Amino acid sequence: MTFIVFLMSVNIYSFMILSQVRWVIEAANARIKRWKYLDHILPTNQVPYIGDYVNIVCALSNKFFPPLISASQDGDHALASKMKDLSVRINTLQLEVEEKHLDRRSVKWRKPDKLLCFPRLDEQQL
Repeated sequence: MTFIVFLMSVNIYSFMILSQVRWVIEAANARIKRWKYLDHILPTNQVPYIGDYVNIVCALSNKFFPPLISASQDGDHALASKMKDLSVRINTLQLEVEEKHLDRRSVKWRKPDKLLCFPRLDEQQL
């Protein structure tokens, strides 16, 4: 319940910005984990060398794999300005939920006897 309250109090567009940035980080981590040596837990005697191995793998990835994000500054600036505009936009869904108190769990169930226009189907029609 506390997580839901947290989500309601923070603008959802901020989470969109975070997920855009996080995607690039997760893609970079996945690219590193593609190397057989780094895709599992390493023994403790290898701890002093892990940084060197990761640096080598990242250098090879940067040299021989395509970039994870586009290198066009115009596209990056357009995406950044769009994300910035969205981050200050008012979340109308959040306002509706708060105004109608839909975030509370005080819903009372009623029998659906007032659903006159709902079609009744038999087994053959299904």
